[in-house]
Amino acid sequence: MTATPIKVLQVVPSLNRSAGVARVVYNWHQFHDEARVHFDYLHHSSRNGVLMHDARYDEELKSAGSNVYTVNYASDDFGRFSREMRQIIRDIGSDYDVVHCHMPNSAFIVLNEAQKNGVECRILHSHLNSSSDVFLHRLRNIPLNMYGKKFANDYIACSRAAGKFLFGKKDFTVINNGILLDDFRYSDCNRDTLRTQLGIDENDVVIGCVGRFVKQKNYDFAIKLFSAYRALNRWSKLLILGDGDERRFLEELIEEEKLEDSVLLPGVRADVNQLYSVMDVFLMPSLYEGLPVSAIEAQASGLPCIYSDNVPKETDVTGSGTFLPLTAPYEEWVKKIDFYGTQGRLTENIVLLEERGYSAKANAELLMQHYEAMIR
Repeated sequence: MTATPIKVLQVVPSLNRSAGVARVVYNWHQFHDEARVHFDYLHHSSRNGVLMHDARYDEELKSAGSNVYTVNYASDDFGRFSREMRQIIRDIGSDYDVVHCHMPNSAFIVLNEAQKNGVECRILHSHLNSSSDVFLHRLRNIPLNMYGKKFANDYIACSRAAGKFLFGKKDFTVINNGILLDDFRYSDCNRDTLRTQLGIDENDVVIGCVGRFVKQKNYDFAIKLFSAYRALNRWSKLLILGDGDERRFLEELIEEEKLEDSVLLPGVRADVNQLYSVMDVFLMPSLYEGLPVSAIEAQASGLPCIYSDNVPKETDVTGSGTFLPLTAPYEEWVKKIDFYGTQGRLTENIVLLEERGYSAKANAELLMQHYEAMIR
């Protein structure tokens, strides 16, 4: 253990409560030991100095003693983002023992500047098994990711699939996306209370999705699939928790499919852990993932899970999920939903997740040990 805390700058896309990376670093923060490690944060979820998300961790982390730095959103003006990112790391970079970058396509700026400013420990962290859902962006990101890796001297991934995607044959460490397991434990009380609040009948089969409203999550597929399922079972609801740029597009699709009364979009909720108890089946038709936090949360709540085969098989930690190709007919997906929708809860899941290393406390400890080994 070092005499003074190791100072770590976590560079993340955002601290949006519906974003998986933000939830991971927030969980680390809750279980880190301030005597050993101090966390500060830098993100680009800002437009002209105004934070972009109403539901975020920024203020909570500041109250806990962390500094939170922001630059303007890269997709609005990449040149401005680049200048601001370089400047802020020039200004504060030398204060840190570790810069831990969770943005592979910006690592060529972040970690390059960190190296120039004397940061000896520079970590690149892979959270996905693809670099974009847009073909041209994937092409753009190939050289950016390759160049960015040159400035890292340590590599971490949330899964084997995410690590192999970004780092290839390089050595990397897998640190699981741990969660506060007991917070997601199924509750009859939460189920009844929140179903009443949301206008869901006790007999409805509720299919749930959790995550940002972005193309990667493929929620248009989920809505069309639900339309096919609802033709079989009128006593059903689709509950999609989160928010993002595709909200208006999804709302229009819901109207087009005439599902206004059966698809619920309640936004980003602080009680998302309790809302898993409302669901009967968890659905993840993503175009790509690393190891999604929401899937671990759903398993902790004992939900049967249905994934697209673009989601890494490692995601099914408890062995209770099923994978289907997005090219399969809706009928195949509908059969799985119909089967799992009445199966009830998987009561041993929390024990299995704990045994297999998915508690936030255990993973925060592994991360602190990782930093300490680098600094020695």
